[in-house]
Amino acid sequence: MKFKNIKFLFLLVLCIIFFQSATAQDESPTDLSESNYELIFLNGIEVYFNLVTNEIISKLELEQMKADSDAYEENENFDFWDSTQVNAYVGVQVDYPFEINFTNLECVMPIDGNIVITSRFGRRRRGPHKGIDLDLEIGDSVRTILPGVVRFVNYSSGHGKTVIVRHENDIETLYAHLTDYNVNVGDVVDKSHVLGTGGITGNARGSHLHMEIRYKGININPEYFLNFDNDSLLKSDIFWVAKGIVNPLNHSSYAKSDLEVLRTKEMAVAYQKNVRQVYVVKKGDTLSGIAAKNNMRIKDIVSLNKVSTKSTLRIGQHLVISP
Repeated sequence: MKFKNIKFLFLLVLCIIFFQSATAQDESPTDLSESNYELIFLNGIEVYFNLVTNEIISKLELEQMKADSDAYEENENFDFWDSTQVNAYVGVQVDYPFEINFTNLECVMPIDGNIVITSRFGRRRRGPHKGIDLDLEIGDSVRTILPGVVRFVNYSSGHGKTVIVRHENDIETLYAHLTDYNVNVGDVVDKSHVLGTGGITGNARGSHLHMEIRYKGININPEYFLNFDNDSLLKSDIFWVAKGIVNPLNHSSYAKSDLEVLRTKEMAVAYQKNVRQVYVVKKGDTLSGIAAKNNMRIKDIVSLNKVSTKSTLRIGQHLVISP
């Protein structure tokens, strides 16, 4: 009779554990203070008794709840945490210039081996390119360049299979055109952690990694922060960002931009005053009309852009309109 009672109690405990497992996924992490749980043994099995709620859970469940709670607390420290969309900062206004600080300069390249840049941050015929493309083979490992928390793991239009990692000071890095994922939302990752494998998903012409660096949803030229020559350090611990740094039309995707790190607000203001402005040709535009709109001479536009006065303008063509 005693044996039957123990067996019945054991089955009851298993039922409780199963029920709690099925319902716990939709709940917020509970108070996991060690003082709330007492280790007990039921029929030789190690389980934990909650002294507050009288619940009984397995050791594995307690460990998983602690892991989920840690990730939850990490994510709660971030503003605008949204794992359902690429840009979690829609509608957020940022004043220029702004400052970004890093406490640790150590980083890694997002792919192994020699770095070959196939397209830079900047203007190109297909439209503004807001990241940097690195050549790789399908199946190559893609790594996070900095430590952080995974915010987005999903398929995105154009980007294909995408992973986004949130870092300190609202900096995020985006890794696109992946073949497979190796992380989940909420995972805490150190630099060089493998996020997935490279591929050709989304709107990709050949296998490559498309990587972006964003601040509160604003795309910033990755080469402003990093030397893509297998360097293991950020260029600085202080970056001031002016509009010219974030506007792809002020850069060419076919040539490396001369990007000096702006370490003070004064440097950022001066940079913005001298940055070249770019005009996007619209239907019906002519060289004379563009010159008149921007208080320039036709010969200056021709000289800046190395075109002829007889050249046919293309809709969407980019013309530099200031030195």
